[in-house]
Amino acid sequence: MADLYNYFPFVPPTFLNITAISAQNGSSVLECWQILPGFTTSSQAGTAGASILQLGNVANMSYSVLPPKFEAGLHNAPTTQYVMSRTSTHPPILTHLHSPERWVAFLSGLAHVTIPGSTAEAYIPGGKDGFIFAADTAAVSTKGHSTNYPSDSETIALQIPTGGTIPQHNVLHSGPCKPAKFQRRKAAALNDLD
Repeated sequence: MADLYNYFPFVPPTFLNITAISAQNGSSVLECWQILPGFTTSSQAGTAGASILQLGNVANMSYSVLPPKFEAGLHNAPTTQYVMSRTSTHPPILTHLHSPERWVAFLSGLAHVTIPGSTAEAYIPGGKDGFIFAADTAAVSTKGHSTNYPSDSETIALQIPTGGTIPQHNVLHSGPCKPAKFQRRKAAALNDLD
């Protein structure tokens, strides 16, 4: 097994691609965003030499527990926010913090996001690919989106305010990011075999 790791060396990520819940013409939409400017090499003690992506200034982190099969219903993002999953999924955690924009990191569970009047949907599992950004606040989206957490286990989420910023990004396409669009470090090494 050690030979396999030597054969497929670590390939550092270049960009982070995330599913975003945004808005156009007063309605929520799902989009695949590539966060800019991308990963750099860390010079911070403890991570020097590793890949790093700055996510902005953060403060006042909170810990939320959503019960199994929780139905959040139709809602707007309470504020612009990021969401990351460990075993669960995208959409924003539905509590209001003092700062309007925030990262949300799902540590367990699964989220299912749908858009009213549309067939658009996203299932977002937890883990390294479980980041989303929610920006369909009431100021830009009339109805918002619907979120349920269909997992048989609880969904744990960290909510991390960003100080009101939306990250620089490119819209890669409409709809949620597809698995191939997620940054996968080892996939690049495997693609070199073709």
